[in-house]
Amino acid sequence: MSETNLRVMTFNLLTSTKKRRSHPWRLRKRNIARIFNEMRPDVVGTQEANYSQLLELAVMLPDYEFVGEGNLGQRPSHCEKNWYCAIFYRRDRVRPLEISGEGETHWLSPTPHVPASQFRLGTRPRMATWNTFEHLASGRRFVFGTTHLEAVNSWHRKRSTRQLRQYVKRKVEEMGPETPVFLTGDFNARCSSPEIRGMEVAEGGLEPMWDAWKEGCRANCHEGDTFRGLGLRDRMGHKLLGPRRIDYVFFRPRMTIKSVTRIDFRSMEHRERALPSDHYPVVADFALALSLIH
Repeated sequence: MSETNLRVMTFNLLTSTKKRRSHPWRLRKRNIARIFNEMRPDVVGTQEANYSQLLELAVMLPDYEFVGEGNLGQRPSHCEKNWYCAIFYRRDRVRPLEISGEGETHWLSPTPHVPASQFRLGTRPRMATWNTFEHLASGRRFVFGTTHLEAVNSWHRKRSTRQLRQYVKRKVEEMGPETPVFLTGDFNARCSSPEIRGMEVAEGGLEPMWDAWKEGCRANCHEGDTFRGLGLRDRMGHKLLGPRRIDYVFFRPRMTIKSVTRIDFRSMEHRERALPSDHYPVVADFALALSLIH
């Protein structure tokens, strides 16, 4: 990978409280670390892991550090129900620029600065974690966020995507129109859904954000389905609902994508219990330094 490229990954890590017996975390974490070490992403937006999972991964990934907060806010960090939107970054490739080092967190709710707040009838509090980084090889600054949207209520997702884009608008106004912004996450919505299609629409003063898979692959949407599932129940869901691409790398402004890949688990399929997650990660390489398309 070129020194002036930025490699971005999104990865739902599957909380350790799910599939605890059939796919225990103690086995899965090794293959998650293996993916990090093989792909060597510069910055990774993760979803759903609790704090103890993140700490264990950090020990296995000495080249990386992470920042983020759990969706339950100031609840004890050891609480397994406190799902984090955490950003891992390679210290030798990028550095965080937020003064606190923790970046900025807001909840996807009518009161985004109130920890653990949520829209009515939501399944759980939803949130986004953001940080501003410097790409060391090029000197470029960029904004990076990760989020995990509502699983059931599409109205919540529509409201949430608008809040996310409003945040992006503020950062662009603050840092300038050529500042790259990346938003990764498990959006729990297919690429054909109104909330995902709306991400690419310029309306109400909000800039479009581009889907790296569509921009880089030029492929059929279903060829990049990211929800794999684990176990019999998920396999039945696949037969009923079909393939689902619900994990995304969004970006703005439009820039050159060198490659985009869904990381399959083919080399790990022989150990079903140790498969990393019920989601496939997505990796995209951007030509960050001189790649803006006008």
